[in-house]
Amino acid sequence: MKSIIKVSSVLKSTFQSPRGVLLTLALTSLLSCGFGLAENNFAGAIPRPDSTQLSQRPQSQGNKLPKAIANQILQDASKRSGIPKRQLRITQVTSKTFGNPCEFNFGEICTREYNPVEGWEVVVRVRKDSWTYRVDKSGKQIVLDPQVSASQTLPKAIADAVLSDASKRSGVGIADLKITQATSKTFGNPCQFNFGEVCTQQYDPVEGWEVIVKVKEQSWTYHVNKSGSQIVLDPKVSATGKSY
Repeated sequence: MKSIIKVSSVLKSTFQSPRGVLLTLALTSLLSCGFGLAENNFAGAIPRPDSTQLSQRPQSQGNKLPKAIANQILQDASKRSGIPKRQLRITQVTSKTFGNPCEFNFGEICTREYNPVEGWEVVVRVRKDSWTYRVDKSGKQIVLDPQVSASQTLPKAIADAVLSDASKRSGVGIADLKITQATSKTFGNPCQFNFGEVCTQQYDPVEGWEVIVKVKEQSWTYHVNKSGSQIVLDPKVSATGKSY
């Protein structure tokens, strides 16, 4: 008991001395730093939200191809190929910023002008082929890779036969006529090939082309089979009474 009282008196005298005051301040500072470190460690242990992930989520959702635009692309591919839309499939969609309208339109030689077009590059499976489209964010511009169009070139002999028919019917010289569009198509059956408005669903395909000819101020639509032996003008053109 006496030893405890003696130690207590020694400590009291120590802390009351100038040296004791300095010791007290030092201990207080150390304790304060210790609590600060503990607090920081505790805060660091709490997982924080990944700001990068948060910023990417709305971006990825915004870059998703809208269903309406997807349908437009499939409709175009169906019209060009003659294959029902339900048999076509979009296999790849890539969100892109094209440097300028020239790049967007598959230009091979473009300036370095930066006039960005926001949109997508879309790949459509057509039979065994892959067709590449580019579409802007609004869906107002849908462009098919010209290399796909080039593979559908109308043979010159058939083009000449169509122009000859249009010239004979219209009385306009061949030199003044122009084929504005030629689309490779598979018509479901001879009825569809012959512009039938009410046809059976029998599948008896006719491979060929849909050809549009500019005649004065009109556009005439022809269906032609692959051999060129059958050339059929849309009856609606004849119905105008101006085709002969």
